[in-house]
Amino acid sequence: MNHQPAIVRWSMPLTVTALLVFTLLPVRCTSRLQWFSEQAEVVIAPIEAPITRLTNWVIPTTSIGAGIESDEERSLRLELDRVQTQLYREREINRQLTTLVDQLQRGANLTPDIDVRQIHRPRIGFSGELLVIRSGTDDGLHRNTVAVVDAVQLLGRVSVADTRTCKVLPITSDSALPIMATVMLDNNGQYQLRCLLSPVGNGTLRGAITPSSDPNFPELSPGMEVRLLDDQWPRHAQMLVVGTIVRIENAPNQPLRKQIIVQPSVDLRRVPEVIFRLPEQDEGVLP
Repeated sequence: MNHQPAIVRWSMPLTVTALLVFTLLPVRCTSRLQWFSEQAEVVIAPIEAPITRLTNWVIPTTSIGAGIESDEERSLRLELDRVQTQLYREREINRQLTTLVDQLQRGANLTPDIDVRQIHRPRIGFSGELLVIRSGTDDGLHRNTVAVVDAVQLLGRVSVADTRTCKVLPITSDSALPIMATVMLDNNGQYQLRCLLSPVGNGTLRGAITPSSDPNFPELSPGMEVRLLDDQWPRHAQMLVVGTIVRIENAPNQPLRKQIIVQPSVDLRRVPEVIFRLPEQDEGVLP
């Protein structure tokens, strides 16, 4: 078995020990070692600049400091962010205005024979079951003014109004009165079935319906649209959308009848804004 010379075995421990001793000596005792530092500087100084240039070529300085931007770059970036934010905001406003114009046009087309003024206003809060809207008698609103969402989705009627605000009771609220409606069995409205809908309390309405015995009538099915047809509501509100059928059940103790569960197109308690329908003339309810 080969054995290393003693100088090899003890070179590392001796070096470490010497370094520890030198670190503990006062500065005046290590000043003589400055000569070795000066000789190393003579060798290193001439090649320092070429090595630095080579390092910068291999690893560009810009990549090292890429995360640090100048004042001019920061100013340009902030200006770009501001312009982009303004552009996105303008696009969103344009989209909202386009949607509103489309909704108002659809609302006007619903009753072309009746001149209806439509007022678009935001919801600003709640009062129990009621929605508080920023619009009141100054805008011509009064008790029983009809409110809709998305132009044709029936929301409810004004319960009370002051000069600047009013409160609207959604048709899905527990205390809302039942409404008469009709199920559109086809797209052109040739086949319909009447029903009386009452709020359930979970955002839907429920009502009994008798399927037609006429073989020409389409079969009642989920997804069919339900519209208002109630002589207790103004003429201009007739055929507003109540919702769509989401479920059909057997009516309890009535084997020949069905129960339909109708859900509005939106959660009427969470609408951010509403449209009030104000007829130019008091056309009352259906005769």
